[in-house]
Formats: sequence, structure tokens, C-alpha cells
Amino acid sequence: MQRHDARLLLQLCAFLALVLPAAPGFADEDPDEHAHEHEHEEHGPTEEIVITASPLAHRAEELALPVDQLDRTEILQDLGTTIGNTLRNVPGVTSTGFAGGASRPVIRGQDAFRTEVLESGLSTHDVSRLSPDHAVPVNPLAAQYLEVVRGPGVLRYGGGASAGVVNAITNRVPGRLPGTRFTGEVVGMYGENADERDLAVRLEGDMEAADYGEVAWHFDSLLRKSDDYKTGTGATQQGTDTDTFSASGGAAWFYGPARVGFAYTRFESDYGIPEADEPVQIDMHTDRYRFEGDWDAPASGIRRITFRGVYSDYTHDEKADGMVGQTFDNEEFDGRLELVHDGILGFAGAVGLHGRAQDFKAEGEAAEFLDPSDTESIALYLFEERELTDSLDLELGFRTEGVWVDGRPISGRKRNRSFAPVSGSVGLVANPDPAWSIGALVLVGQRAPSQVELFASGPHEATGTFEIGDDDFDEETSYTGELRVTGQVDRVSIEAATFITHYDDFIYGRLTGVTVDEDGDPAGDELDQLFYTARNALFYGGEARVGIELFELCGGVVGAVSQFDFVRARFTSGGNDKNVPRITPIRWGSSLTYEHERVSGRFGFLRTEKQRHGSDNEFETRGFWMLDLDTRYRLPVFEEVVPLELAMSARNLLNQQARNAVSFNKDEVRLPGRSFLFSIHGRF
Repeated sequence: MQRHDARLLLQLCAFLALVLPAAPGFADEDPDEHAHEHEHEEHGPTEEIVITASPLAHRAEELALPVDQLDRTEILQDLGTTIGNTLRNVPGVTSTGFAGGASRPVIRGQDAFRTEVLESGLSTHDVSRLSPDHAVPVNPLAAQYLEVVRGPGVLRYGGGASAGVVNAITNRVPGRLPGTRFTGEVVGMYGENADERDLAVRLEGDMEAADYGEVAWHFDSLLRKSDDYKTGTGATQQGTDTDTFSASGGAAWFYGPARVGFAYTRFESDYGIPEADEPVQIDMHTDRYRFEGDWDAPASGIRRITFRGVYSDYTHDEKADGMVGQTFDNEEFDGRLELVHDGILGFAGAVGLHGRAQDFKAEGEAAEFLDPSDTESIALYLFEERELTDSLDLELGFRTEGVWVDGRPISGRKRNRSFAPVSGSVGLVANPDPAWSIGALVLVGQRAPSQVELFASGPHEATGTFEIGDDDFDEETSYTGELRVTGQVDRVSIEAATFITHYDDFIYGRLTGVTVDEDGDPAGDELDQLFYTARNALFYGGEARVGIELFELCGGVVGAVSQFDFVRARFTSGGNDKNVPRITPIRWGSSLTYEHERVSGRFGFLRTEKQRHGSDNEFETRGFWMLDLDTRYRLPVFEEVVPLELAMSARNLLNQQARNAVSFNKDEVRLPGRSFLFSIHGRF
């Protein structure tokens, strides 16, 4: 069976599940009759729980770090082709913007090896960190909500989260019983700029397992196709087409205080890469196997034991003129065992064991860039919390790990490196008033260098660079201070955060200004020479968002939201170049909103300023305005059976000729011009 035939078959099966008359047998059930009596604390209502930042169940305002959450409605409203694009309006978050199908999140100006992208708390197991032209294999349409932690998440996830974490919560292994035999959702979207077509189907339910508890099940399938988009100039941006498909099925068995679950996901993406010389397509696919287990109150003093594990087999081919020139293979496992305990000396907390193993191999022309490498790590971490007073809580964290990286540097001699990163934090959360929360955190974190930073040794066609690693790098150390404030004054809500981070031996790719050929010969002019270098650096900045309810109108509420974020990053030692490359410029914006039980909307702008602190040998980008409009209408017909919602969104209404300042290929690629998107969203 051809791949497109398999796609159509799965979509047809999902559609038939929606319309066949077998559904009434489910509808006759009392939705509460089979509700699972035992409540798992970790799996409460998703909009109230922060999973990523702490192993303990918390609301966002109860943590020292700033956390943002986009629920399902907000995801559909801000939907982009990738997770990075979908988060473009979150303060402090942007994306690499390399291609229509490849755009990784950037938090506070940092991506790749310092921003961790997760699916339901575990790594996505791709190769997007190795190069910005590689996609993250998670479609934002699959997420029930997206969670963003701005600030270091190294204690739970390692040094790869020293800038922050993006977590796509998919519920592919059901976390709790839905309380109904059959429920679901269907989303269809069309975008006129790139002839974009999206279809997403999600089905869930539960059933009795005789005398052996109950089973919850989940199925989702997604399809997205788009052509090359048009920029603000009216020209077509070649190499920005996408063709993505995924299907996932999972189930979890609930028996007394225990839960055991499994899910399988197939993700495929065929997308273009903008190239100056010739069009390049990436054909990517991955198989992902996820395992979960919970055991509540297994012994006195132990509140819960959890296990999460994922194994993925990832491959992508890079094609030019239909011929495969490069292949990237990645097999990876990520597992976490966590024990949550009750009070010990006044502290409640968790201790965890986190292990990862990666087997990476590049073939064809890619083998010249990076030889096969193996990376393994094992870490022990703990979180502890204690109430100091009625309005002040203490947070303590610690992580120690071993990391082993085997590869071949440019010298050609096989080398094995080992690292022992250690991280620790102290945080305070104060509630001087029920309407206000203040969080402060001091953290010292360490990160082991990646295989690319250590062993890169040749041409990288996608970024137009000849990259050379340094296999003598030691751990990168960061010292971070965070302060966040959230509050409510009458009809005004305030969220603000500020941070400062000093890096010892900050590792980055330095463009030398020299051009070389594919053999590294300076006589050539095909590739820009890039050395991975370690220098001390200072990052500081902040984010703010203020919302206000202005007045009531026709049964709804008119409001306004303003936001601002900036980050400044400069080197404090060595070299003449004082600015860290590819840092997000200042951004600010404002929107008018309207919320009604039938109609909702948003009209506003986001201004991205010129980056006035670019590094040497870096292409300069101008500032630009993004004026957007979103409207949604909830149909009054059939709403007791199948609630339907119609939506229209307009992006870049001013048709700005914009470039992304943090993109490696910003000199060649413009952002999409004016576009209109139409969607229908149904639940049953």
C-alpha cells in the first residue's frame, strides 16, 4: 500500500467513526456511570496543572518560574505550521523560521541545545537540534494544550533546558478516564496564501474491563498540505511547501490505585527547504512508542510512583532533483522514574531517575558533516518544597548526572568524552495577597556539549556553512536569577518576569567571515566557515503582559491586552565581537478582544523592532509590524449534539516584507505575506 493510500484509509476510518449509526449505543450511556472513582492527582484538569516545571501538581502562579499555557481554543486561534510558529505571540518566545515545515521554538533568544521541546514531558527524539532545517515531529494540532516554561528547566530535563521548555500535551496515553464511552473532535482548516489544508480528528472513550478495572483509549489522526507561500512582495518563497501526516493510538488500564498505558505514533513529513542553488526536499518519518505507569500510595509516606518512557526510530532523507543526497538516522530512548513523597522534616517533594540513550548516524553527504555518534546520560534529581509561613513557600532542587558522548572530531581519531554536570536551585514563592503571587529563583546549571559542538567536521549545505567542532570543550555553566510577578487589580491582570543569566564557557557557532569550499579550502566561496567556540556571555531581559476588561457590549466583554519582551545578550570575554548572534529583537504589541458566548474576536498588532545589537558577519534585519485579526462564531444549531464553531483569521494584514532576525537563512527567506484562514471545529 502506498503512503498516500494509507493516509486516506486512516482518515476514512476516522470519518466513518464519526458518522456511522453505531454511535447511539454509546450515547445511551450515562456519562458519569462509569467514571473512575480514584482521582490521580497528577492527572487533574489540564488547565489547572503544570506538568513540565515540577513533578508536583501546581498551578502556574504557585511556581517560581514564569509559565504560559495555551489551551485548545488558543492553539486553534494561533495555529501555525509548526509548534514554533504557533507560539509566536507568547512573550519571550519566537521561532527559528527556517522553512514552512521546520521552525523550532526559541525562548529568550536561545534555541537548539538550550530550549527543550517535549511531547507530554519526554523528548521528541528528532535531529532538529543538529540543524534548523530539521523539523520537530509534533504537529501543533495534536496538542490538547501547549505549556511554555520561560527560564531554566535543567533540574528535571538536563542542560538542554537551560533557557526553557516547550511541552506539547497530547494525552496519547490517556491520563484519566474521560467518563464517557465515546467522545471526539474534528477540525478542518483552509488557508488561501499557500493553499493550506488541515484536517484533524481525535476520538476518546473508556470501557469496562470485566472485573479488572477500566480502560481508556485514544486515537488521533492529522493531515496537513500546503504549497509554497507568498511573501509581502507578492513573490513565491520557494521551498516552503509542507505535506504532513500522523496517526496515533493509545490506551491505559486503570485498576485500583494503578494505571498502565501504551501508545504508538507514526509521523511523516515531506517539506521543502529554501535553497539558493537548487530546491531541496526533506522526507522524514518516525515511529514512536510510549509507555506509562502510575502507582498511587504504594507504601506509607509515598504518595505516588510514576514511570514514563519513549523509544523512537527516526529517519529523514534530503533530496535534490529527486535523488537522495543525505540521510539522518536517529534511534533514541528517554525514560524517567519518579517517586513523590509526603512530608519529611516539613518537606514534600520528589526524587527521580532520568536516563537517555541516542544512537545517531548520518549517511551520504551528511557523513562529511558529522560521523556516527552515541550519547548516553543518567541523572538523579530531586525537588523539595516547604511552607515557611502562611504566605511564603520554599523550593529546593538538585540534579547530578553523567553524560558520555562518543564520536569522531575533524582530526579523524575516534574520541570518547565524559561529563558530570551538576545543577541546583533555590526558589521562593510569596503570596502577600490572595490576588498576587511573586516568585524568585536562583539557579546554577551545567550542560554537557552536544555531539555537533564536539565533533562537527565538514560542510552543512542547508545552512551554507562549513562547521568545525571542538572536542576539548568542558561543561557549560550558567548562573541565573529569575523574578516573576502575577496579580489582579479589579479588572486589570498583570504578568511580568525578568531574568539575568551569566554563562561560563557559552558554546556557540561563530562565523569567521571566511568562505571556503566543500573541502574547507579557503580558496572557495561556497560555504561560510563556522567554528564552535566557548566564551563567557551575559543574557538579561524580561517579559510583561497586561490585560484589562474595558466594558460590556451586547452581552459580551470588550478587553485589551498589551505585551512586551526583550533580551540582550553580549560576550564578556575574548574576541572583538561583543554581541551574541541571532538574538530576538525587542517586541511589543497590543490587541482589542471581545468575548461573548456566541462570538469572540481579537484585533491587534505585534511590532518586532530592528535588531540593533547584531554580531559581526550577521545579516541585519529591519523592524516590522504584524497586524492580525481573529473571529470565532459558535453556531446555535445542533449545539446540544455537535457544538460547531466557525472561525476566520487574517495574518499580516499590512502585507509586511518581513524577515526573522533569529533565522540562519534570513537573508534568503521572507516571512509569509497577507493570508486568510478559515476553519470549522466540531465536538461530540
